[in-house]
Amino acid sequence: MIRTLFFVISCYYLTACTPKVQLETPAEGITINMNVIVDHKIEVSMDEKSRAVIKTVDKAEKEKGVARKK
Repeated sequence: MIRTLFFVISCYYLTACTPKVQLETPAEGITINMNVIVDHKIEVSMDEKSRAVIKTVDKAEKEKGVARKK
């Protein structure tokens, strides 16, 4: 009898106090300020054969009077 009464009372306490979980979104969005500096260094290397071809093309363009954009 005491066990039954204890079980009933404990069940009552467990069901009577149910926690309420509520999630709310903020009125304003999240702002993230990022100060980023990007610095690049690009190196181009050519072998001797490629340099020779570029020089001959430049010479041919100069002779024809074609201006090369840089």
